[in-house]
Amino acid sequence: MSQIKSQVCGWVEQGHITQEQANTLYRQVTVLPDASSWRGLIANLLLWFGALSFASGVIFFFAYNWQSLGHFAKFGLIEVAILLAIAAFAWLYYRANSLSTASHSLRHSHSNYSNQSNDSRFGATTANGVLLAASVLVGGLLALVGQTYQTGADPWQLFALWALVILPFAWVAGFDGLWLLLVGLINLSIGIFLDSFSHLWGAFLDEQGQLLIFICLNLAIYYAFVFLDRNVVGRWHAPILEYACSLFAMGCFTWLITWLIFDDFFKGDGFSTGVISGYLAHLVLGFVIFRYRLPRIYPLALGGFSLIAVGAALLVRLMFEDNDPIGGFLFIGLYIILASTGLSIWLKELSRKLKSLSQSMSELEPEPMSELEPDPAARATQGKVGDIHEQQ
Repeated sequence: MSQIKSQVCGWVEQGHITQEQANTLYRQVTVLPDASSWRGLIANLLLWFGALSFASGVIFFFAYNWQSLGHFAKFGLIEVAILLAIAAFAWLYYRANSLSTASHSLRHSHSNYSNQSNDSRFGATTANGVLLAASVLVGGLLALVGQTYQTGADPWQLFALWALVILPFAWVAGFDGLWLLLVGLINLSIGIFLDSFSHLWGAFLDEQGQLLIFICLNLAIYYAFVFLDRNVVGRWHAPILEYACSLFAMGCFTWLITWLIFDDFFKGDGFSTGVISGYLAHLVLGFVIFRYRLPRIYPLALGGFSLIAVGAALLVRLMFEDNDPIGGFLFIGLYIILASTGLSIWLKELSRKLKSLSQSMSELEPEPMSELEPDPAARATQGKVGDIHEQQ
């Protein structure tokens, strides 16, 4: 289907067919979702909204009835809710595992079949939706402990302990929702920790150094998931988390470089030199990895547009530091337009090359054969004895 779309787009760009003809052809070859597909999508959305609504309802229930409930009632209700959610996850998980094992016995084991099965099991399933609700309730339980007994713990300890407790949940489930919650809690706890004790290391760790900590943390998480996803398909497959971490890290990196350009770029101290060198090294390393080793468009686009933004900031600093040249804004605007256009064209051409390469590689892979599929001898006599699938 993707090959047909690319070919039709090529015909439109070359002028062989019009846009109306392309739309008509697309409607003829496109398989529209049926009623069962829509029901499945709506069921999944209701599942996730229901799980989050259940966890939020339990927390709001305690907040509204805080004065009416005793200590044992508060802890008993939320702990029972967590235990019921974990028990429901275990039942749904092993039920789905038994069903996948039963369906696996009816088919021939293909090289990618087990990975696909694990991906559906550790992805957005009903069991993982229940586990997400349990993870949110764990945070409510920790907040309840701190509020009831007035432990005096700082807020960063609550979020850090919350992330530590739900780490086994994220490991078992291995899907975007829990991984994203876990990484968000880690970033939040580190941010509150740095803000709470800023008076202790303010002399040698200022706001720029704290920003660099978030950059290194999220880049490490991003590359960890990128390379682990190659080896263990399913458990570490979290594309939304990868997008979020890379976007946050490159946004902070661009902000930090721009800050240094307008602050102390020409002072030449060790921190500025190290950050700028690390930024350029990361761009080069990311280009090599995501262009030749693991071809991906999204990280290349992030790095390219980040470099354009840094270049624009550098031009503003150089051109408007001592004087106000006529046409300076026009020159910078033309630079941004031309650089963004060139980068977009290059990314578009690279996307086409990668699609054609993936299609050619998929055509070279052998077709999976089911145990119910007739062998060559059966195919030779298929016209005489009929279709073996229909006979079965």
